[in-house]
Amino acid sequence: MQIAPHPLLSGIVKHYLIIAHDEHAAINYRLFSDGNPGMVFHLKAPLLQYDQHHVVASEQPYSFVYGQITHYNDIVSAGELAMLIVVLQPNALLTLLGVAAYELNNNTVPLKDFFGQDAADLEDQIANVTDLSTAASITEQFLLRKMTFKDRGVSITDRAISIIQKHSGIINIKSLLDVLPVTERQLERRFNEEVGISPKKFIDAVKFQNYLKQLQKLTLVKEVGSLSYACGYYDQAHLNNFFRKHTGVTPLQYKANHNLLAINFMPLA
Repeated sequence: MQIAPHPLLSGIVKHYLIIAHDEHAAINYRLFSDGNPGMVFHLKAPLLQYDQHHVVASEQPYSFVYGQITHYNDIVSAGELAMLIVVLQPNALLTLLGVAAYELNNNTVPLKDFFGQDAADLEDQIANVTDLSTAASITEQFLLRKMTFKDRGVSITDRAISIIQKHSGIINIKSLLDVLPVTERQLERRFNEEVGISPKKFIDAVKFQNYLKQLQKLTLVKEVGSLSYACGYYDQAHLNNFFRKHTGVTPLQYKANHNLLAINFMPLA
C-alpha cells in the first residue's frame, strides 16, 4: 500500500510504502533499483541481506537509510514481515542528511548515524505501534520537524529529474542540455552529488521502471516485443541483457511473478 506524503514534504518524500505478510517460513526476495533512495523501518524482525557475491548475509538495522542501488540484492525474511519504506525523491539525500548521495550508493546506514538520539526515540516510538499506517504518520512528523528550517528551492537537478520523468526516461542527455543552463560536466557533477548516479544511469532507471509498469499491465505475452519499442528500447536482445543484468531474471520470468511486494521487490521461486 502506498501513502502520499504531506504537501510540505513532497520535494523530499515520493511516497510511503507499507509491506507486510504473516508467513512464518523463510522467503527469499530480490531487490533492485527503482532510481530512488529511501528509509526503512522494521516493525518485525529485520531482513537478512546478502552481499553482492551472495556469500555473506547480515541482518539489516531496525531503521536505516539506503542510497541508490546499482546492482540487485538478495534478501531473506525469516518470518512475519512488517516494513515501512519511506521512498525518497531521487535527489533528497543531500538536503535531508547533508551528505553527498554517492556516498550512500549500495549502503544501508543506521538512521541513528545521522540523527542520533532523535532517531533512537523515533525507532522506539515505531516499535511500540502495531499499525504500519500509524508508523508512517509518526515518521512523517519526524521528517516535518527535520525539514522545518530547510528552505529548498527548485534546483537544476529538480528540473532535470522532472523532465526525465515526464518523458518516462525516453530522452537523451543532449535534449536535457538544450533546455537546462548547464554544461554536461556540470550536470554530471550535480547528479553524482545529489542523486548518486550519473544523468545517463538515472535516465536508464526511469525508462526501466516505466517498462516494468507497462509489462505488469500487459495481457498478451506475445506483445512483449512491441512493448519494448514503445518504451524506448530499440533492440530486444539488448533489453533482455539489460533486464537480466539489473534483476537477475528475464522479462518473462518477472512477468510470471504475481507476488511482487513492490515493482522492484520480488519473491524468488
